[in-house]
Amino acid sequence: MKRIFLSAACALLCSSLMAQDDEHPQYSVSGGLLGAVNLTKFNVSNNNAGLKYESKAGWSAGGWVNIPLTHRFSIEPQLMYSSYSYLTNSTTPELLNDGKLKFISLPLLLKIHAGDKLAFSLGPQVDFLTAVDDERNLADKSDFNSTSLSVFGGLEVFPHGKVSIFGRYIHGLSNMADADHSSTTEYKNQNIQLGLKLRLFGKKTTPYRAADPPPPVVIPDSDGDGINDNEDKCPNQPGLAKYNGCPVPDSDGDGINDELDKCPNQAGLAKYDGCPIPDSDGDGINDELDKCPNQAGVAKYDGCPIPDKDGDGINDDEDKCPDIAGLSSNNGCPEVPANVSKSLGASAQGISFGATNAKLTTKSYASLDQVVRMMNENPGLQIRIEGHTDNAGDDDANMKLSEDRAIAVKDYLISKGISENRITTEGFGETQPIADNNTASGRMKNRRIELRVAY
Repeated sequence: MKRIFLSAACALLCSSLMAQDDEHPQYSVSGGLLGAVNLTKFNVSNNNAGLKYESKAGWSAGGWVNIPLTHRFSIEPQLMYSSYSYLTNSTTPELLNDGKLKFISLPLLLKIHAGDKLAFSLGPQVDFLTAVDDERNLADKSDFNSTSLSVFGGLEVFPHGKVSIFGRYIHGLSNMADADHSSTTEYKNQNIQLGLKLRLFGKKTTPYRAADPPPPVVIPDSDGDGINDNEDKCPNQPGLAKYNGCPVPDSDGDGINDELDKCPNQAGLAKYDGCPIPDSDGDGINDELDKCPNQAGVAKYDGCPIPDKDGDGINDDEDKCPDIAGLSSNNGCPEVPANVSKSLGASAQGISFGATNAKLTTKSYASLDQVVRMMNENPGLQIRIEGHTDNAGDDDANMKLSEDRAIAVKDYLISKGISENRITTEGFGETQPIADNNTASGRMKNRRIELRVAY
């Protein structure tokens, strides 16, 4: 069988070498998975029991990586888990047995590529024994050496394909039997392996070709501007010699060439000789958009200064009373006499409500009318109405009640002609007591309305 295997390999090698092309394909590093069937027969020598082994099938599976050296040679380390089956034939009945030796196998292939369709391989293989599965328990792992060495030779069909077929003959060199258990008998592996390989990565690259001879040297002038392409920095655009064959530049990209552009480094318009639209007052708003081109202003007012409608010297953006002349110390609002704040506080003490609601009592009207009079006498006066409760009842309900009471006061003032935009309200619930909530008198003080100047 070995002679047939080697004869077929030689015939395939010769036919493949005759079919070689002068242009050699190149390949990248590739790799993938493999699986094989092993036809194993152990060669036994120096035994006195008449022990022989018959050929029996096993299997191998693992992975491989192929590393090209040239277009014809590559190396390919493989890692396999192998199961070598054995079947004994002995004149001693007690030695009749079968089983499996299981190895981690590390073959290292030197591959000789005879074109795309065939490769030959040879190299060493190291096997590391992992287990012995003996049917009759006549042998175990201790009967064998943990490592063994073999050599192999074989071939592979379609070695660069997605799927390839390979076969190899493996011949053991080292004694597999442990010397302590068998001082004379030698076991050496003989194995024919047939399998398939699946490529998961790697590809064929562009074949090497000899460079074409250079064409005759002709110096063209592609754009016809009288400047040869080898001296022309813009060979596809007609230009001038002063610009090395390029057109007159437009440094700022505004469509006006630098020879006509009075602002060659700033994009502009033809109507301004290539300069940007001017900004006469320097406020950052160009004159074509600026309604006050000779007065610095802001974009919000179309380039004009911020207005001051009441003429108090405080611009409307900073004036809290933009329609009434006031003082800068009072944020543009008129000065409120000192007694007004005190009077507001006194008036607030006369405001009362129903026990658990936001309905004003009639006795509150006199105090509220005093507030209306003060606001009419001081048209710039703005107030804030703050509502407070004691701690009786639910917190959320108290907060809502304090807000409703502040709004009730606001609604009364509006009903008397006070502008709504002069009044703000806020409810604080029971969060800001001014007296002890543990006493009736303290709770009464905490149920209150406070009036404050709002600016």
